[in-house]
Amino acid sequence: MLKKLIIISSLIFSQFLFSQYDIVIEAFVFDSETKKPINLANVNFKFTSIGTLSNETGKFKLQYDEDLISDEDILKISAKGFNDLEVTAKKLYKFLANTNKLYLKRDTSNYWKNDLPTSLIDDQSPKLFGKVFNVKGPIQGATIRIKNSLVESQSNFEGYFNIDVKLKDVLVINYLGMLEKQIIVEDFNDIYILLKTETEILDEVMLSSENNEDNLVDTGYGKKNKDAVGFATSTITKDDFSPGSTTLVEVIKGQFAGVRVEETNPPRVEIRGGTGSMNTPAYAIYDIDGLIFEDFPTFIDPQQIESITILKSYGATNRYGSQGRGGVFVIKMNNLYQGSAQKLDSALIKGNDYVEELELFKNTDISSFTKELELSASFEEAKNIYLRLSSNISSIPFYLDCYDYFIRWDNGFAFSLLTDAALLAKTNSKALKAIAYKMESIGENISAESIYEHLVKIRPKDEQSYRDLALIYTKNKKYVLAAELYKRILLNEIDGVEVLGLEKTIANEAYRFFEKHKSQFDFKNFPVNKLRSLHPEYIWKDFGYDYRIVFDWSDSNIEFNVQFVSPSKKYFNWSHTKFENKEQLVDEIKFGYNTEEFIIDDSIKGEWLINIDNFSIESDVNPTYLKYTVYKNYGRDNEIKKTQVINLNGLKSKITLDKLFYN
Repeated sequence: MLKKLIIISSLIFSQFLFSQYDIVIEAFVFDSETKKPINLANVNFKFTSIGTLSNETGKFKLQYDEDLISDEDILKISAKGFNDLEVTAKKLYKFLANTNKLYLKRDTSNYWKNDLPTSLIDDQSPKLFGKVFNVKGPIQGATIRIKNSLVESQSNFEGYFNIDVKLKDVLVINYLGMLEKQIIVEDFNDIYILLKTETEILDEVMLSSENNEDNLVDTGYGKKNKDAVGFATSTITKDDFSPGSTTLVEVIKGQFAGVRVEETNPPRVEIRGGTGSMNTPAYAIYDIDGLIFEDFPTFIDPQQIESITILKSYGATNRYGSQGRGGVFVIKMNNLYQGSAQKLDSALIKGNDYVEELELFKNTDISSFTKELELSASFEEAKNIYLRLSSNISSIPFYLDCYDYFIRWDNGFAFSLLTDAALLAKTNSKALKAIAYKMESIGENISAESIYEHLVKIRPKDEQSYRDLALIYTKNKKYVLAAELYKRILLNEIDGVEVLGLEKTIANEAYRFFEKHKSQFDFKNFPVNKLRSLHPEYIWKDFGYDYRIVFDWSDSNIEFNVQFVSPSKKYFNWSHTKFENKEQLVDEIKFGYNTEEFIIDDSIKGEWLINIDNFSIESDVNPTYLKYTVYKNYGRDNEIKKTQVINLNGLKSKITLDKLFYN
């Protein structure tokens, strides 16, 4: 097909046969006051499905067929904290013939009405600049906060940070596997902060040269020094395997002292040092990347194994309970073997007998903040108590718990407490996520959208920021914006952000979005082929899951465990701890994401339990919050969902979070 290009400044007309044009508009959106680019400006023709978003440079690109837009159609440009700009297509074309820069004026009303006020976006307070590092170099993702406040910052990939401070503020600096450091602000000169290691740390952040890598073993708790383990271990790596080994039995034989293999079907292995006896032998079990097998795993390809460690007696029973009394083979597979999906029915193999009886979680405990409020006889009395308490207390649980109390008296006042908290925590991504979770749970999705847009601006390199924003755009029926953002994510069009840690989760959400809304507007630029490549053919043909369970948490440093118990009382553990899932924690901190999904599909019928246990002790000022979302019939016409938001610091013991009936 012949075509002719007519270029006028940033306006491009591509002429096709029969005088049909494909119009491309490329321009920039700036702040009229500061002349800085505006990220995430919403650019769309009103009452149409033609729209896009500006990027971090303020640039946007609109492409559409000429016959879809008339000269009198109105282009609207809007952004949080700014007045809208509206112009007809005819005037826009004339304007773009001279310049490709569009300016928005500040919204001086500075009033929260489903939008974050301008004061949340900009801050003129004094800033302290610094760098966090260890003996190996800069530390990315360290948390720098002011003690007893919600002011917080994070170090970038070069270790640099800036934070709003006052003289005599106490800075608290944390990073996974490092000792906490506190510094009093004496002046505003740049500071350089050296962090030291904890006694037990991730090998990725190992500082001391005296810890020889060859002397480290994988214990089921993570890598530790052989001399410090305290129980018998033995390790071989793939370099120790015989080149002719084609089965796991051939790998094990002759490599470990005190190991006897019974050539049964399947094979059984005894380890000398286990707690069995001659009459009642205890056979070894197998921990394969966190999945526990009682039967010998004959399905394993030796070429995919990275290392094998044997744990004996105390070390095994302490970690694995009575199951481990015959010893444990801890087998680590290489990354090519490990899948990103967590499909629960495939993990529920023999063993893993569940015998606990736990209390069912109830999110109704009265906090210390609201006990005094409960004595109030009127709304005015309660407000006076709140004002007195708020002069001395500044914490996320305080504002969220007070919202739950005041909702009985006045919806507007109750919601204003959440917006107050957002203003106090304007640079604190952890606190802002918790507030956004709460807003979503109570149906205030437009306000949650404002926070997620703000998070993109303060954490522009975090994978999570873009996934959360695409999801909330979908909830708020801003389908054009959601489609544009999913396209950028899937095609890696966001500068400096490659969303690998959340790729599977985003693929599920983007495909659900596409399937549900593809008949409502033009998806010709949507990366359907990319989505196809991320789903097996059988899922693509009949997309949907019986249950999809999603956990989001506000801080990657938190350590907790999720346990799924099947109707046949078999369990599967997923641990978010530095000793059992250290690679993911490090990856989360470096690339900024904090979501995990699980699928129950074509599985065992009956009641499933979801248990949770928290292992971290945090400050009450800004603890980690968990958003638990369960979808039934995900991606299907009869999909339903429910959401809970939980303060993980409030979990003092293991509890049953939910019971799902699968029929």
